[in-house]
Amino acid sequence: MNRFALLLLVLPVSLACGRDGTTAVPSSQSQKACGTPASSETVRIMQGLQPHCEGCHAQGARGYFASVDAFQSLMVSDPRLVKAGSPEESELIRLLEGRGSAAFKQMPIGEKSYAQLVSDGTAKLSVADVRAWIQSLSTQQRDARPDPEAPRITRMSATQVQRALYQQLGLTHDDFFSSATEFGIPMAESYEDERYPMQPPDAVPAPRQHTTGERFYGLGGGSVFNQSTPDRTASPTFALTLTQVSQRWCRLALAKTGNTALFPAGSKRTADAVDVKATLRRWSLRFLGERFTDAQVDALYADVFVPLSTPTDTEPAYVGVCSYFIRHPHWIFY
Repeated sequence: MNRFALLLLVLPVSLACGRDGTTAVPSSQSQKACGTPASSETVRIMQGLQPHCEGCHAQGARGYFASVDAFQSLMVSDPRLVKAGSPEESELIRLLEGRGSAAFKQMPIGEKSYAQLVSDGTAKLSVADVRAWIQSLSTQQRDARPDPEAPRITRMSATQVQRALYQQLGLTHDDFFSSATEFGIPMAESYEDERYPMQPPDAVPAPRQHTTGERFYGLGGGSVFNQSTPDRTASPTFALTLTQVSQRWCRLALAKTGNTALFPAGSKRTADAVDVKATLRRWSLRFLGERFTDAQVDALYADVFVPLSTPTDTEPAYVGVCSYFIRHPHWIFY
C-alpha cells in the first residue's frame, strides 16, 4: 500500500473526536458535533446579554458575541467563565454583579454593573435568569480542533487601512488634523474635508467633525463608544470609500514637500517610459510585497498609466497607479 492510500485511511480517524474531544474512531458527524451544541436556552441568554456586551466582544479572542457558535465555544464551554451547574463559581455571574475576580470587576464597564442596569430597566434579561441557566447546564465540551469552515483570509480592518496608508504614503496625522479642544477635551480638528481626513470615533484625540468618523465607518470600522460592530466584509461601501480615500491620499502624498515615501532619493518622477516602469516595479514591492514581472509592469503601464497621462501633467497617471495598488486584492486581503 502506498503512502497516499495509507494517509486516506488514517485521515478520517484523525479528524474524528470522542466524548472528551480527543481523537477517536471514524465518525460521519460534522465538525460542530464534536462540541456541545448551543441549546435554545443558551441562545436566549446570549440574545439577552448581547445588546450590552457585543460592542466590545464581537471579534477577536474575546469575541463571545460574534455568533451563537462563538458564544458556545468561547463562553459557555470555558469553565473559567461559566462553571456548569454552579453559578456562584462562574466568573460571568461575578462580572454581571460587579464583583469580578480577574482584571475587570464588572461587565459591561461603566458606572453601573449589569445587575444595576437590570434594576434600572435598561437591561431586560435578569441575573436570576442567567443564574438559572448556568445551574441547569451539564458539563460542556469544547471542540479543540480548528474549524475547517473558518475563513483562511480576511480583509484589512479600517484601522489597519489607515495605518498602512499613513506608512506607505508617507503621511501622518498632522497632514490632516490640528490640535483643538472642546470643553477642555482634546479633539482632532480637520484642516479641510477636501483632504478626506479619517479618524476613528474612539481615537484619542477624538475627531471633531463627524465626516472623519463616517469615513472610518465606511471602511468597516466599529466603535465601542457608539456601540457599532466592525464589519470586515468587502462591501460596496468599503470599496467605494477605499477608492475615494486612496485616490485623494495618493495625490496628497505626491504633493507633499520632502516626502520620499513614493519617490526616494535618486528616483525620477517623469513621463519617460523607462522611469515610469521603474517606479511601477518599486511600488509593486512597496504596496504588495511582490516583484511584478516585466509583463505585469508593461500591462499596468499600458492599461492604467498611459490612459491617465497627459502631455503636460503626469500627476493623474501616478495617482491612478498608486490607487490601483491600494485597491489590489493582495493589498486589501491577507
